[in-house]
Amino acid sequence: MVYTGGAGTDTIDGNAVKKRGFKRQMQLVAGLAVSAVLLWWLFKDTNWAEVGRVVRNADLFWLSAAVGCVLLSFVVRIFRWRALVAVDPPPRFIKLFNATQIGFFANFVLPARLGEVIRAVVLSRGTDIPVSKSLAFVAVDRITDLVGLAGTLLLTVLFFHPAEAIYLPEEMRGLYAGPISAVLIRRACLGAAAAIVVGLAGAFALAASRGLAERVLRRTVAPFSPALAVRLTALADHFTSGMAVVRSPWRMARACGVSLALWGVFAVTNWCAFMALRLEVPWYAPFVTLSLLAVFISLPGPPGFIGPYHVAIAGSLLLVNPAMNVDEARAMAIMAHLLNLLPVVVVGVWCLSAENVSLAQMKETGESVAEAEDPGPEILPPAE
Repeated sequence: MVYTGGAGTDTIDGNAVKKRGFKRQMQLVAGLAVSAVLLWWLFKDTNWAEVGRVVRNADLFWLSAAVGCVLLSFVVRIFRWRALVAVDPPPRFIKLFNATQIGFFANFVLPARLGEVIRAVVLSRGTDIPVSKSLAFVAVDRITDLVGLAGTLLLTVLFFHPAEAIYLPEEMRGLYAGPISAVLIRRACLGAAAAIVVGLAGAFALAASRGLAERVLRRTVAPFSPALAVRLTALADHFTSGMAVVRSPWRMARACGVSLALWGVFAVTNWCAFMALRLEVPWYAPFVTLSLLAVFISLPGPPGFIGPYHVAIAGSLLLVNPAMNVDEARAMAIMAHLLNLLPVVVVGVWCLSAENVSLAQMKETGESVAEAEDPGPEILPPAE
């Protein structure tokens, strides 16, 4: 496989490409296996007539409100990212929107979660922003996203106080029948929040060490391959320059504030969905749901997060209300997934059309960027 990078024409070793392809195939197989097991566990004794009844009786006002909140979250995300993309002139709002939604669409329908790479590719396409720098902007955006997640986990710890251990309903004890310790749940949330704080500190350290990579490469790589050292230094410089926004307190404060607001929109979306199906849950249920979702969708899974997403929704509802009818929780899991999937697909297809590219083209380019050591502007498909 040959691609044209920023430093000229290079050949990616065929064996390396085959290994990466095999690795992606194994990831897909593992994801499908996880999905199959989780779906079997959650739905094996489902009363589908009851699930259908719950869905048919959904309140259309609350359902419309949930869809509106999903669409609102698409816009709020861009305000966060726009605060972090520190280039002059700044990209247009619609460019950031298209890049983000195409990336989300790719994450839902493609294996190997190429969406974040594709997001960077779309941002760089037709602009003067190198792909490596776009990847840095995406990374910083994901970092600020963790601020909202940390806040959600802390709210879960503060308000989710089960009086005793929780047991799964009889219908869901095929894989595990023991108690779920309430203390363990709270400690897990607190531990995850602490890990996020440590990760954020590491990101700040990376941003502060812009010259470190050059010094290390000069001493280790340059004696053996000066050309490779130059290329890797350029890549590191692009990345750390993109991370430089972390050193701007005002930009970071704005982005973190918007991130907290965004996760608030996520919580309201879940609450509207719960009301649409007339579920009896405490007010803090959306925060428990979001916390569990963050854990489960990080598991290896197939495109669309099918399986992990459903188990997270149903499991969180049964945690906050163990007396809930299991089929109601299952109906909510299906409904919540569709409420997120359908807008992502519809808007993602529209954004692909606006950028005049196909998903297959973005997949090929994203894989090339992921495999390249020094992705340059020439690797991008031409902008129309």
